[in-house]
Amino acid sequence: MFKAFSPPEKSEGFLKDRGFALVIVLFMVALITLLVLRFVSQSRETLREAEIFRDQTQAYYLARASIEAGKVLLVSSTLAAQQSGQNYTAFNQPWATPIINYPIGHEGFLSGRIVDESSKLDINLLGQNQFGGTSQTQLQFERLFSLVGADPGLIPAIIQWVTPVPTGSSGGGGPYQSMIPPYRPRGGPIGALSELHQVAGMTEAQYQALEPYITASSGGQVNVNTASAIVLESLDPGISPAIANQIIQGRPYTSLSMLSSILGPSIFANIEGLITVQSSVFSLQAVGTVGNTRQAIRAILSVNGMQTQVLSYRMGGTRLLGQIETLLKEDTSSGAPTALTSGTLP
Repeated sequence: MFKAFSPPEKSEGFLKDRGFALVIVLFMVALITLLVLRFVSQSRETLREAEIFRDQTQAYYLARASIEAGKVLLVSSTLAAQQSGQNYTAFNQPWATPIINYPIGHEGFLSGRIVDESSKLDINLLGQNQFGGTSQTQLQFERLFSLVGADPGLIPAIIQWVTPVPTGSSGGGGPYQSMIPPYRPRGGPIGALSELHQVAGMTEAQYQALEPYITASSGGQVNVNTASAIVLESLDPGISPAIANQIIQGRPYTSLSMLSSILGPSIFANIEGLITVQSSVFSLQAVGTVGNTRQAIRAILSVNGMQTQVLSYRMGGTRLLGQIETLLKEDTSSGAPTALTSGTLP
């Protein structure tokens, strides 16, 4: 008779081998899963980095395009003003219209503003006192410092910094010799306003208070068509807040003689050589935005007819970006036109 079939009995060792093999398989599956997840995560990070780089590049070129457009706008504004007999620089001209978050393409935005550097006091003039004593320029800066809450006691250190050193002279070190490490003052005109951070006693708070009202690039005279009330008050102790406001309300001025009736003959005679109604040096400040990425550029230009000369060019970090955005958000109490956010660019 046939016997019923029965599978062979599995030994204990065989069962242990199968269990061990199962553990190995599960471990390998888990390891492969982790490797796949890590690869996916790294791929996402790489993709995100590529997207950030793309956005940074696009934002940079938006800001750069704004600077180039600003050059064209300045030249065209200057020529148009001359052709129409407007031999002055003022806020009623196309160059003065700020642009805020103007859409470019699907994701890009452009913000920019042209600032008249002649609307400020030129810090380098403090180094041009050839006669000793307290100059008129120094008195103007003392008033400015007081008006913005900065310490006028800093002015001698600034004078030392920007005053040209005679050939063969070491220039002295003064308080800078005690710095760590020690260094010497520049001994000549500064090219960038940020250099004032190196002046002995200058704090960040004081620099921020002064920065909107001073420049290192204007060439000297203050344009009464674009200067702020604080700068106007700094020009002469006889210019009160009320007179400064009256000057602002009477803009634009096509000639200095129009100010005589507002200032009176005495004040006008004191500052006539220090003021102007025309400007030739401007700062172009632009921010390009793509997604969550922003890039800032600041350039200072000299304009002479159809010719422009770049005096300085600075690509932004966080500090410059903050400065430009603060400027773009400031109010229009000085008479600047309303910002353009859509429509046709000027």
